[in-house]
Amino acid sequence: TGKPDQKDLSENLAATQGLAHMIMECNKLFEVPHEMVTQSRNSYVDAEVHSPTLDELGKQVDEEGGNYQMYLESLMQNLQKEAKEKFKGWVTCSSIENTELAYKKVGDGNPLRLWKASVEVEAPPSVVLNRVLRERHLWDEDFLQWKVVESLDKQTEVYQYVLNSMAPHPVRDFVVLRTWRTDLPKGMCLLVAISVEHEEAPLMGAVRAIVMDSQYLIEPCGSGKARLTHICRIDLKGHSPEWYNKGFGHLCAAEVARIRNSFRPLIAEGPETKI
Repeated sequence: TGKPDQKDLSENLAATQGLAHMIMECNKLFEVPHEMVTQSRNSYVDAEVHSPTLDELGKQVDEEGGNYQMYLESLMQNLQKEAKEKFKGWVTCSSIENTELAYKKVGDGNPLRLWKASVEVEAPPSVVLNRVLRERHLWDEDFLQWKVVESLDKQTEVYQYVLNSMAPHPVRDFVVLRTWRTDLPKGMCLLVAISVEHEEAPLMGAVRAIVMDSQYLIEPCGSGKARLTHICRIDLKGHSPEWYNKGFGHLCAAEVARIRNSFRPLIAEGPETKI
């Protein structure tokens, strides 16, 4: 007859009710049982990345009497050197929305890859830098709150911010030491950031994520445009290395695309006018 029989109807109803139940209980659906967390806690703590203090950052500099300023300066010099050498040794991936995506492995024992996402933006470098530095609310809908914990000089600060996550993932809190430059050769601008511990930055979110590396290089590319490159390595806490390998890079590409799109003019409705 072409009509579903009673068995088909019953199975369809059961499937619909099952899906409806999953939707109603979506916040509980992907929760990890407490027993499983307890069993894995020791191994997770052993592998955990800890943020250094400003003093500890300075001790990572090879030179005697090293300080955090010297550490940041070395990061900026390495970034400029990589850019000059056209970012050799990166593995290119397919990407979205006219962005470029690549990664490379870091031989420091941590399995997380270093990702690089690039895009052209319809704005000059200094304006793009300000959009990244002070106007995150214009391109990141997950941006909840922020504060400057300590201004160390005119271009260096300890900065804390909070990002929302889709349930059941927790709200994530970041505390970074960051510095930026706008007076580089050929009109380039850059921003580098790394997670630090700071006594005046108590947890504002549910979980503190770790920025192992975050670098923005912004180069002029003619007629008021800029090329934005973001190099990124972040431990968001709560994902497997496989997820980072497969998914995190595409989040980086989506981020630079959102920054680019935040500069696109709104399309006004109505007839054209000669102005």
